[in-house]
Amino acid sequence: MDKKKKQQQMMIVGAVAVVAIVGAIIAIIVSSQPAAASGIDFAELHHERRPDGGFVLGDPDAPITIVEFADFLCPFCQSYKPTMNEFVREQVVTGRARYEYRMLPTQQQSSYLGQLAECAAEQREAGFWYAYDELFAMASSGSIDRDAVGRDLANRLDINYTELLTCSQDAEQVFTDQELGRNNDVTGTPAVRMRINNGALQVVAPGREGGPVPLAELIAVVEMAQSLADQ
Repeated sequence: MDKKKKQQQMMIVGAVAVVAIVGAIIAIIVSSQPAAASGIDFAELHHERRPDGGFVLGDPDAPITIVEFADFLCPFCQSYKPTMNEFVREQVVTGRARYEYRMLPTQQQSSYLGQLAECAAEQREAGFWYAYDELFAMASSGSIDRDAVGRDLANRLDINYTELLTCSQDAEQVFTDQELGRNNDVTGTPAVRMRINNGALQVVAPGREGGPVPLAELIAVVEMAQSLADQ
């Protein structure tokens, strides 16, 4: 093999090695990012806050928003979470609807969890939604301890615990959500409401003022809204 060909071969081998190293570094970086408990990539979805601070997920142009009032510590809300996960995957990720989550505390510790969730948004993209996901996962497994939950959440989200704790002392969104629920006759959790074209809250259907709404019914109202929007 002449000198020129040998140099070319060495360059190719070197380039392959560099690509392999870069790929390994990227894989390490990606794997170090905490994944959502539900598997939903919240950071890839449009997320914003309403004028009163409420957290909303999904395409702003979607004709309907499904609004859930819930509590991380509510067993019925925990049982309903897989349904809402499926709704987000099928209707929000596809741009057909938006999802608005309102924190309605039913226990003394619930307000603190809501404050932690709000403050997670200060440190991480879509932080509220990842915190929402993790807090439900922690509550469902019975692993929430008042003295340790803040640190546990910070570890799961890879955010600063001290900053999270300091922020939580002044976080008030949970109380705003509670007032919104009170003004809209929400008396228990979970409770589902909807907004048509980003309008005022209204019930999904007569008789559905409280309790979970089955996924099939949620999809039906989304299809109705889509049909009206297409006219």
